[in-house]
Amino acid sequence: MTGFQPDWESLRAHRIPQWFGEAKFGIWSHWGPQSVGRSGDWYARHLYGMQPWSEPWERKRATRQQAHHRSHFGRGGAKDLFPRWRAERFDPDELIDLYVSSGARYFVALATHCDNFDLWDSGLHEWNATRIGPRRDVVGAWERAARAAGLPFGLSFHNNWTWRWLDVAHGSDPDTGEPYDGALTKSDGTGEWWEGLDPAALYPPRHAPGAKPPAAVAEGFYARLREALDRYRPDLVYLDDGRLPFDAGSVVESEPVSAAGLDLLAHYYNTCPTGGLVTVKQVPDADRTAVVLDCERRQLDAAEAHPWQFDTSDGEWFDCSDDDPMFHPRKSPRQVIHTLIDVVSKNGCLLLNVPQHADGTVDAHARRLLAEVGDWLRVCGEGVYETTPWTRAAEGGTGLGQTKGYEHYNEAERAYKASDIRFTRRGDALYATLLAWPDDGTAAITSLGTAAGLLERRPGRVELLGHGPIGWRLEPEALYADLPSEPSTTAAYMIKIT
Repeated sequence: MTGFQPDWESLRAHRIPQWFGEAKFGIWSHWGPQSVGRSGDWYARHLYGMQPWSEPWERKRATRQQAHHRSHFGRGGAKDLFPRWRAERFDPDELIDLYVSSGARYFVALATHCDNFDLWDSGLHEWNATRIGPRRDVVGAWERAARAAGLPFGLSFHNNWTWRWLDVAHGSDPDTGEPYDGALTKSDGTGEWWEGLDPAALYPPRHAPGAKPPAAVAEGFYARLREALDRYRPDLVYLDDGRLPFDAGSVVESEPVSAAGLDLLAHYYNTCPTGGLVTVKQVPDADRTAVVLDCERRQLDAAEAHPWQFDTSDGEWFDCSDDDPMFHPRKSPRQVIHTLIDVVSKNGCLLLNVPQHADGTVDAHARRLLAEVGDWLRVCGEGVYETTPWTRAAEGGTGLGQTKGYEHYNEAERAYKASDIRFTRRGDALYATLLAWPDDGTAAITSLGTAAGLLERRPGRVELLGHGPIGWRLEPEALYADLPSEPSTTAAYMIKIT
């Protein structure tokens, strides 16, 4: 359907493209100037240290990251990261090939983070990667490589946060009392590396904590967003917000609240060749086709009626060399595989960020992780891709746990048991994935026992993917499957019932 109007009633007629519901696994390049610090997330904000209006949870992170920044780079501000980010070894074709081999079926590139630096050839914002740092269109390079590999291509935008995120640039150095670089003017750049650029176009204007931005801020955000969408024609757009940015309920509401997000949705859906989809993080049931639910590091308990996305990272969102418990730990292949099958059983897609070094490369840990996930998917992908949820998504007693941390996440490396099973369906085949290998060599799938009443017909064949047919028997309390002496895959073990 085309001819969408900028209102929710019209936009609810939008349908989530088929490719997304079938893809199940994507890779995200959440990469940019903040990777220079190798000190994790929120770096461009926290290099300024704590300010009186900083949130309480930031205290340790800001203190640590400011000390790290001063030790390695001196006393510059966020803008001074940009020329240090040169991406000199960035090879998008090699990386996309790596991601395809890991089993990824779509790819998302960071377009602009909260540091307000565009990674693309922006005609509306001078602080961008074609003028500073890499001096190339990073988004354009990703887009060409992804399309050449046949992957749907997405873009993520986070600069709606800039108003409340880079306000720290208007603070002052606690040691010297000198104002930070938010106070600089264009004329101050004479003879500096940033000569000709205006800090007022990068940093938000000084404002009281909690003050709402004027309408012009929302208008500027959506003008840049629309320019990027028209130029790169992404199949997916990730918005880092609870609702449409600057509208009611968003992380930064403008004054008055902005309806420009509805205009953008209608324009995007009317012009995207593949139909388009936009993700946000709080979606009422009525809007689940107008926008797609995205859950950041937060797994869901039950299957959703519409496809949704779980996004997470192998460690911090940005490259991090510090193993302090404050930072997110790197992930094991087992955790990624467990998360993937759990999310897919609930009608979701897993978007996994792979941190890149500032030079554009990924490390040995990431390559090992991707290789093992790819090995598993080459055996078990038929029970992942193009599947739909079964009558029951899961069985077993190991829960997802309570939310925690400043992101309210619940992801974890869990000690699953052989009784923890996830279900998917593809055509006439039902897939039951064990999240641990049973010590006694027998899989007991209680949801498939005749007493449960969930089986549509008696099975004709049971097989362990990667091994072949296995013996089985159907009893009131469970379907029992006789497993071989050794697992045929690592991390999770998929049984196909036909």
